[in-house]
Amino acid sequence: MDESKYSGDELEIVKLMNARMRYLCEQDEEGYMGLFTAEAPVTGKPGYKVRHIISMDEITITEQKNIYQATVKVTELRQGDEMEYNQMMVFRKKKADGNTAQWMIADID
Repeated sequence: MDESKYSGDELEIVKLMNARMRYLCEQDEEGYMGLFTAEAPVTGKPGYKVRHIISMDEITITEQKNIYQATVKVTELRQGDEMEYNQMMVFRKKKADGNTAQWMIADID
C-alpha cells in the first residue's frame, strides 16, 4: 500500500499492514508473529500470500481506558486465487507505554 498518503498513527498502521504482506510473501513466520499483540488469537503464519489489497476503508481510531484501538476493513487478493477476501483488521497501542507505544495487530477477522 502507498505509505505516502498517510501520516502519524495511520502511517504506522499502514506500515504494519505492508509488513504483514511482506512477511507472508517471504514466509517469515518469526517476523509475521512479531507484528501481533501477545493476546492476539494467532497461532502461526497462514499458508497463503497476499498479493494485493484492492480496497481499504478509512482507518478508525478510538480511545479506550488503557489502549488506543484502530480498525480498518480491507479487501485482499491472494496468490493463486481470484476470490476477494474481506477482512476486518484490529490494531492496538497501549497507553501505559507512553511515547514509546507502538501499534500492533490485535486481530484479523
